[in-house]
Amino acid sequence: MGALPRLKKKVEYQYRKGSTNESCNCKWCASFVKETTVDKGRGRLDVEPRCKIFGLANSIRYRVREDHTCNAQQSTYRNPFRGKP
Repeated sequence: MGALPRLKKKVEYQYRKGSTNESCNCKWCASFVKETTVDKGRGRLDVEPRCKIFGLANSIRYRVREDHTCNAQQSTYRNPFRGKP
């Protein structure tokens, strides 16, 4: 059994390892869904992160990581120190 081919949208949006600057990663993207219930088969359920752009389907191909990024990223990060003296 071979590896699954990469999801076409991940290639299109250049999904890749993120920056050391955490505010530029999937964790802070408006499309990031931290907890999506996924059916693992045989009645097992698990919670995995997904992206609204790539899809929320059950397949492992749709899984995203908090420390990755893509060209469609829309950051929701707010600097907690901005505006403080």
